[in-house]
Amino acid sequence: MSRDEEPSEQPDWYRVALASIGDAVIVTDAQGLVSFMNPVAEALTGWSEAEAAGRPLPPMFRVVHEQTRQPVANPVAEVIARGVVVGLASHTVLIARDGTELPIDDSAAPIRDRAGSLAGTVLVFRDVSKGRRVERAAEDALAYAEAIVETVREPLVVLDAELRVRTANRSFYQTFHVAPAQTEGRLLYNLGNRQWDLPPLRELLLEEVLAQNGHFNDFEVAHEFEEIGRRTMLLNARRLFRRGDGVEFVLLGIEDVTSRRRTAHALRISEARYRRLFETAQDGILIVDADTRQILDANPFLSNLLGYAGGELAGKELWEIGLFEDIAANQVAFRRLQEEGYIRYDDLPLQTHDGRSIEVEFVSNVYRVGEGRVIQCNIRDVTARKRAEEALREVHEELEVRVEERTAELARVNEALMAEVAEHSRAKAARQALLQRLAVAEEEERHRIARELHDQMGQHLTALSLGLKSVKDATPGPAPTHLRLQQLQDLAELMGKEVHRLALELRPTALDDLGLHTALANYVEAWSDSCRVEVDFQSAGLDAERLPPALETALYRVVQESLTNVLKHAKAGRVSLILHRSSDQVSAVVEDDGLGFDAEAGLRGAGRLGLLGMQERLALVGGALTVESTAGSGTTVFARIPLFAGVGGEQP
Repeated sequence: MSRDEEPSEQPDWYRVALASIGDAVIVTDAQGLVSFMNPVAEALTGWSEAEAAGRPLPPMFRVVHEQTRQPVANPVAEVIARGVVVGLASHTVLIARDGTELPIDDSAAPIRDRAGSLAGTVLVFRDVSKGRRVERAAEDALAYAEAIVETVREPLVVLDAELRVRTANRSFYQTFHVAPAQTEGRLLYNLGNRQWDLPPLRELLLEEVLAQNGHFNDFEVAHEFEEIGRRTMLLNARRLFRRGDGVEFVLLGIEDVTSRRRTAHALRISEARYRRLFETAQDGILIVDADTRQILDANPFLSNLLGYAGGELAGKELWEIGLFEDIAANQVAFRRLQEEGYIRYDDLPLQTHDGRSIEVEFVSNVYRVGEGRVIQCNIRDVTARKRAEEALREVHEELEVRVEERTAELARVNEALMAEVAEHSRAKAARQALLQRLAVAEEEERHRIARELHDQMGQHLTALSLGLKSVKDATPGPAPTHLRLQQLQDLAELMGKEVHRLALELRPTALDDLGLHTALANYVEAWSDSCRVEVDFQSAGLDAERLPPALETALYRVVQESLTNVLKHAKAGRVSLILHRSSDQVSAVVEDDGLGFDAEAGLRGAGRLGLLGMQERLALVGGALTVESTAGSGTTVFARIPLFAGVGGEQP
């Protein structure tokens, strides 16, 4: 546009040029009235050129400060007043016709004619929202990366090209007990009394990271570090470049693997111990691949038992060494083992490699080792035991004949005795009284035996252990005699513990001295530790007054038998025991999450003699037993004893 042209008289080339640029352009005359708007300005403000022509900029649209929301001075008015280029204030927002807000920047400038007089103004601005989003995204990404580095559990250190510490994460400062002021700007090798000045580390950082590959992985350092003692550290370094300026950094990662190395060492020791046990076991042991069914390993005892030379069993299948020779039986047994993870045969016939016929007890379990599974088979020769059982069976049959004869004689006597019984109820009462006396006698005998075990046998074993220790201490080591005496002393101490445990099993002193709650609490705790089954024990109502001894004994024995059944049959992971006393009864509830069983058949005596004994014991004190169980859903045992009026709640 020439100097003598008015802003309202722009030539076509001028309009075309302004319409094609990417910034918004608004041209006004000397009074600040709009004479031209390019398409970008129309889009950003919401005003068309035709609508805006002859109008002042405010109030068509407003420009405010982004944070304070206060109006920004009209740049066109400032240009008209001052005649100079005016830049918009930073953080300005354009509020368009429809209320849309956009962050903008740029400036306004005067348009002069040939004489230099102000002929109009040009306002140029651009939408900077995209750039703001990019900047904000970059800031967010940087903050995100810094947060990740800060929260990494392993210590991280950032070094410059001269291997001086630029920064480190919180884990580094906490691990090595230093502060940023003690590390930042210092050479890595000078930190902590030069504890990082290790020639191999210096060589790797200079040659591998800075000079050649740009990184090294898993460099292990075993060193005495200041403040934290001797540690094994696993180092990892990588060279980094900051975008834009090409500044070089080194990121050094540090991982404390001391515990891991100790664990690995302990694992190697454990494996060696297992191997010694495997080689010296007095039962046959086979290790079988669960997928191929081939024998991976066999201990010497099994090779001798089956008549094979050492290593000759490896690669064979079980049926090839006489186990499960019948193909169908072999497939069924193996399928069952795969599904249940366990099979057991008490009397499996076996033909050895040298032609002998033996019977073995066969137990097999499936274990996961790494990504695969193996089968461990334990084989015990029970031929001699079976022969003894056969001889015992013959003796038993002979005794049965004698018993039958004696039974016939007793039947005749019984007929005479039954004739003397006047009433069935009287006979029942007599039987009940007899059973009660037997139960009392049993507990008294248990008490006597437990006291003798604890007081006499326990003292003798303690004296024996002390005597062995005295002899051992007088024997110079490491002579074989000294080792044997140590073994005998350990055996004597073990026997003492077993005697103590047997005494508690027979009759715990806490039951007599402290009552049912304390006795059961002690027993449950010991049982849980021994069997590795978690027990939740809850008790209520037993604090004020103790129960009669007969009731305490009955409930204690029922709980004891219930936990024994859990251990034998349930394979439970958790047991709950609730002991509760109310005004009219005392009850014990034992619940497990084990396999469960047919409760009705068990109470009828089908393979569950322990349940019948529990029923009988509760009946003696007027109580009742209820068992709720189904296969696969655990078992709940309810023992309830009514309390009658009288001293201590005893029956009249």
